[in-house]
Amino acid sequence: MNNKLAIFGGRPIRDKYLPYGHQWLDEDDIEAVVQVLRSDWITQGSKIKEFEKAVAEYVGAKYAVAVSSGTAALHAACFAAGISKGDEVITTPITFVASSNCILYMGGKPVFADIKEDTYNIDPEEIEKKITNKTKAIIPVDFAGQTANLNEIHKIAQKHNLTVIEDASHALGAHYKIRKLSSFGYGNL
Repeated sequence: MNNKLAIFGGRPIRDKYLPYGHQWLDEDDIEAVVQVLRSDWITQGSKIKEFEKAVAEYVGAKYAVAVSSGTAALHAACFAAGISKGDEVITTPITFVASSNCILYMGGKPVFADIKEDTYNIDPEEIEKKITNKTKAIIPVDFAGQTANLNEIHKIAQKHNLTVIEDASHALGAHYKIRKLSSFGYGNL
C-alpha cells in the first residue's frame, strides 16, 4: 500500500475535482443579467430595489442593502457599528479572511476565539474569555450552513454592551430556532 500523499506522488483519493463552491444558474438568470446590461442602469436602479426587497422578505428583515460582496457588507457593518482604531472585535479564525479584514479596515484589532469541535462555529465560552475593556463587537460566522449559538452570543453581548455583527454569508436561508438567519437585530432573539 502506498501511504504517500497525492501531492508527493501518491494515489489521489478523488478522481473528480471537488470545488470549494458551486453556483446554479439557469437561462432565466442569464437573461435577467443580459436585460440589466442592456438597460440604462447597471449599478443602481429598480433591479437593486427589487433585489433588496426580495432578500429582506426572504430572511424576514425590515431592510436589506445590496453591496458588491460579503466583504463589503462586513466592512459596512463595522463602519455602522463605529469600529475604530484601538477597538477589539472578537471573531472566529475558521472562516474567509473578510471576517477579520473588515475589522482591520476600520483600524480595529481582530481577536480570535476558538471554535466548538462539533460545529466549527465560534465557542461562546471562548468569546467570554477574550473580552477586555477594548472589546466593542463580536462577529460570529454561521459556518458552512450551521448557525452559531446566537442565543448565547447575544446574551454575552448584552452583558458586556457589545454589538453583534452576524456573518451569515455561509448560511443564507438557514434557520436559527424558528427564524431565518440575517433577521436578528441586536437583542431580538
